[in-house]
Amino acid sequence: MVKQRTWWPHHVFKAGSLIIITLVVVIILAAKYQVPDDAPDIVPHPDDGQYILGPEWYFLLLWQPFWHFTGEYKHLLSLTVIVPAIIFLFLTLLPFIKIPFWGRKGGEVETQGNPVEQMGFFKKLIYNTPILVIAIFVAYITFKSGYQAKVLGCDSCHNSAMGVKMGLPPVDVAEYYKVDRARQIETGKYRAGKAVGADFLGRMIYDIGGTETYKDANWQMRHMYEPTFTW
Repeated sequence: MVKQRTWWPHHVFKAGSLIIITLVVVIILAAKYQVPDDAPDIVPHPDDGQYILGPEWYFLLLWQPFWHFTGEYKHLLSLTVIVPAIIFLFLTLLPFIKIPFWGRKGGEVETQGNPVEQMGFFKKLIYNTPILVIAIFVAYITFKSGYQAKVLGCDSCHNSAMGVKMGLPPVDVAEYYKVDRARQIETGKYRAGKAVGADFLGRMIYDIGGTETYKDANWQMRHMYEPTFTW
């Protein structure tokens, strides 16, 4: 019998050490790469922020399907919600799934010949290779989808010198959201991939680029990556 490592102090020490290291890295990056906030006195360039680490990279990854799943592939957009939801649900329930080689004896959790507990460091590394591969893949696609975004250049246009609705709130905020903004949402909601007609054989013609829309999901993506060109 090999006694299983307990929550305190083994797991708390390991998890706490990782959290502290992560927090230190975040603080260092936040201090080194600060968002310009001196506009309009010091206005950043629209291209500032490209190739600089930023938390926006995570949601840019989630926005990628709006670029790729358009036209006849628009129906795949639902999978970008369903599949992550299933994975998240599985990971949430994972602690409650009974592992066959774990048992309870005398009120204390013990392992009965658990091969993982008896492995050395390199064998454990090999054993956990699939998890490492998945983690590296997620990190790669997060980097690949976000590193080009110019996330620190927003103040070049969105500052008080640019006037109302760019750097200053509307004079009548309630009126703006009830009338003007409501009209924008109604006209510009995501419609990329909308069927716009049919050819002589009866096949549907899709607006793949979504060019007939105003500030739709595709526009928002382009504006994050190419702010001056898109505007």
